[in-house]
Amino acid sequence: MITFTIALHETTLYAQRKTESLFKEIERPTALWASNTPVFEKDTSEMSFFSFEEGRAVPYYRKFVNTEDSKTSTVYVCENNSIVLSTPDFGQDAIYSWKGPAGFSSLSQQIRLEKITPFQAGFYNFTIKKNGSTTIGKVKLMVKERPKAIAIGGQFCLGEPVKLTSADAGTGVSYRWTLPPTDFSAYTPEITVENLTVGHYTYYLSVAKNGCKSVDTAKVEVRNIPVAIANNATIRVGQTAKLEAHDAGNDALYSWKGPFINTINEKVATLSGLTAGKYVYVLKVQKNGCSSMNISTVEVQKDDTKASAKNE
Repeated sequence: MITFTIALHETTLYAQRKTESLFKEIERPTALWASNTPVFEKDTSEMSFFSFEEGRAVPYYRKFVNTEDSKTSTVYVCENNSIVLSTPDFGQDAIYSWKGPAGFSSLSQQIRLEKITPFQAGFYNFTIKKNGSTTIGKVKLMVKERPKAIAIGGQFCLGEPVKLTSADAGTGVSYRWTLPPTDFSAYTPEITVENLTVGHYTYYLSVAKNGCKSVDTAKVEVRNIPVAIANNATIRVGQTAKLEAHDAGNDALYSWKGPFINTINEKVATLSGLTAGKYVYVLKVQKNGCSSMNISTVEVQKDDTKASAKNE
C-alpha cells in the first residue's frame, strides 16, 4: 500500500511521505507548490507489498513517487495493488474534496483505492478549504502493467527430468524459479530439474516487469517406478510354460510380448505349442503412469532331454 502526502508548508511545499512530526496542524492553507529539487525528484513514498522470493509472504518497502512539474506529483502504482492518497490533517472545520477519473469523488482527507486497474489512472484533484482560504492541488496516478505469472508443473516418474514451464508473459519481463526452503533458483521461462526423489514439490515462479511482480506456483509429483521382475522357465517339447511377474502392488497393470502367448494382459503368461529352442519374452509393468520392462526366457528342450520348470 502506498501512502502519498501533499505536505503543505508556509513557503516552499514538497511532495513527500508523511511522518508523525510533520506539520501537526496548519491553521491557514497556503498556495500549493511541489519541489523539483534533486532530493524530491527521487522516490519519496513507500509502497508496502509482499515478497515471495523465499516462498513466504514477507512485507518490504519500495519507493515510487517523483515530481513531474511545479504543481503535480506523479505516483506510480502496480496494477491490482491498493493505494492511499492523503493530505495533511488541517484539523476541525477543514473541508476536503477529491475528484478523479471515472467519476470518482470523495469528501475525505484520505482516500483509498483498492485493486487498482488501468481505468483508474489519471489526475486526482483535491481541494482544502478552511477559514475562507482554499488550497488546490493534483496527483497524477500512473498504473503500471502487472505481468501475469502462469507456472506449469506436472507428474513425473522417478529418474526422468522434471520440466517446468511458464506461459509467455510478453516482452521486457524477468523470470525467477525458487524451491523453498532450498536455495534453488533459475532464471529462464523453462527449466529442467534432475535427480529429484519420490515426493511432492512446490516451485514458485516470479515474473517481474518495471517493478511490478506476479507469483504463481507449479506443483510437481515424482512417482515411483514399479519393478518388472518375472521368472525364467525350462520345459520339454509339448509342455506348457508359465511366466509369472512379481506382485507390483495394487493398480499395477501387466503385459507380455512374445511368441505363442495365450494370456498377454495378466500377471501370469501361459505358453504352449513351443518347439525346441529358446524364446524371449518382454514383461511391462505399469502403475500410476510409470512403467518398467524386463526380459524373461523360456528354453524348450527335446523329449529325450531331462528338463524341469524352474526359476532362475
